Amino acid sequence: MEVLPGVKIGCVLALLVFTLGCGLTPIYVKWFQTDAATGHHHRVLSLLGCTSAGVFLGAGLMHMTAEALEGIESEIQKFVVQYRK
Repeated sequence: MEVLPGVKIGCVLALLVFTLGCGLTPIYVKWFQTDAATGHHHRVLSLLGCTSAGVFLGAGLMHMTAEALEGIESEIQKFVVQYRK
């Protein structure tokens, strides 16, 4: 019997538990609750939220730009071949 599938399943489950743990921890920590935030604390949480939104927006735009450039390149090649005759 091979050990590799068991190791893969174990790694996937460990990654799932680790991700859930890190993702759900801020819900239970009072420092991260925005309704309890005042003054400078509120500004720091707002800055962290804006930064994370920028990261996700940038990653999405880079992903879409790469696919769009591939499509444009193939269309330019078709155009050049069509009008070269």
